Amino acid sequence: MKILLTNDDGIDAPGLRALADALADLGDVTVVAPATNQSAVGRGLSYGRMGPDRDGGGATGLGEGDADPFTVEIPHEEHDLGYAVHGTPCDCVILGVGAFDPDIVVAGCNAGANLGVHVLPRSGTASAAWEAASLGVPGVAVSMDVLGMDRENLAPADFERAARVGREAVARAVEGDAFGTADYLNVNVPRPERPLAGVAVTAPTDRYDMHADLADGRFSIHNPLWAEMVSGDLPDDEGTDRQALLDDRISVSPLTLPQGGIDDAARERLGGLFDDLVE
Repeated sequence: MKILLTNDDGIDAPGLRALADALADLGDVTVVAPATNQSAVGRGLSYGRMGPDRDGGGATGLGEGDADPFTVEIPHEEHDLGYAVHGTPCDCVILGVGAFDPDIVVAGCNAGANLGVHVLPRSGTASAAWEAASLGVPGVAVSMDVLGMDRENLAPADFERAARVGREAVARAVEGDAFGTADYLNVNVPRPERPLAGVAVTAPTDRYDMHADLADGRFSIHNPLWAEMVSGDLPDDEGTDRQALLDDRISVSPLTLPQGGIDDAARERLGGLFDDLVE
């Protein structure tokens, strides 16, 4: 099995190395990952940006006057793990799928859980698996809760259990033809000091809340949902990804590609609203 591995924390992130080591038991692993941290960029691409890329690694965008204006060169360097790309996680997936024709794409292991329908499109980790599915390749995103841990000093050893879980999720999904039903999987693992109480097949929670303030001339954003995670006071329903993680269970969310549109009857019913949009 040919495995493409990427992440959004950057190619030097300890979670990526731990997952690369774990996946080596399953097949041939090729790493194509961002050169630097690209967390929360979602499904962003370097394609279409004008001028130099954010990391100073070279020019990206649609350069006027190019012989092929719809082709963008994405700078990269070779790395002991694979390829360090000056771009986004979705850049890496597109490049890796096109260059190496993998059987599956795995993203992670992310330092921090990725939970909820409103958060997953923002997550570079989940978006990498989504991008793979969009290209017709199964995707698995793997993340680990790190609340309360010293994020600055995480090491590959901290991700060993989560990486093993990710490897087994990939193996079982392939062997059990999970991708005959789901387009991609979003896997979240409790932090390593927590006991594992089992596995839950979940749906992403639909709860979302963000607070903002402008005080003393400064904007600030506060995420109350993470505060609830810390306190253990979550109003999520049973069967959701966040509730499973709070209960010390591994959360596996089988997901399908969004933007499928409405059914024919609903489309016909709404059609009259726009018939005379341009008179």
